Amino acid sequence: QGGTSLHDGEVELMVHRRVLKDDNRGVEEPLNETMCGCNDINAPPGGMGEHGHLGDGGCWCEGLTIRGSHLIILDKKEVANDLRRQIVEKVYFKPYVGFMGSSFSKLRSKLPKIGFSALRTPLPKNVNLVTLTNNYANFHQGHVLLRVSHVYSVGEHPALSKPVHLTLSNLFSRRFRVVKAREVSLTANQPIERIHSRKRVPWVVNERVSASKAHVKKYPFDQTSMSLWLRPMEVRTFLIKLEENHKVESEFHSGFD
Repeated sequence: QGGTSLHDGEVELMVHRRVLKDDNRGVEEPLNETMCGCNDINAPPGGMGEHGHLGDGGCWCEGLTIRGSHLIILDKKEVANDLRRQIVEKVYFKPYVGFMGSSFSKLRSKLPKIGFSALRTPLPKNVNLVTLTNNYANFHQGHVLLRVSHVYSVGEHPALSKPVHLTLSNLFSRRFRVVKAREVSLTANQPIERIHSRKRVPWVVNERVSASKAHVKKYPFDQTSMSLWLRPMEVRTFLIKLEENHKVESEFHSGFD
């Protein structure tokens, strides 16, 4: 889907495009998505099959129906960018809802103890915790994979588009403590130093992006203080070693006794 404004005061949104003949826009085939998933495998470029059976080049199923929601923000540019980024995070990363079997009367007096956040304090508005997983711990000596990202792009907001500072040792609550961290590549398959030591491809940029020169400088990760800077749109990946405070864990689980 896509959207544009061809005339002042108008917004045009394309939810789904379906054509039964090639429209000569590069795909060299009909865009005939259907509800049952059949297609036009053996049809010539720009043509349709004739028999309506799966795989013979024809399909008589009903066209694919697309339903969704469009959220439109009408405001000044700076405010709209601020709201757009925050709404995107909330729409794409909705919380999972879980249920547990228990007697309500048994938990009623202990409900306040059930709430828990692993973060010590809320993250800055322009920072997103993308990944926190131990799925790959067996490949990294038990270390946990952590990714953080800067939510805003250069020039989108006068304050939120600036580099932001984080300290990993202060990231989590008193139940968890980061005792060691090292930065790795985005896919966590090699140290970041190995990537930086390689000769990079010199990209020729347009002068229109000259305003971003203030953010070109790379801020190295300080392993001693475990502090880092995130530049606009930057994603940084770390392997961290966590220590768990079992005393706090027992206090937390006591709310379910």
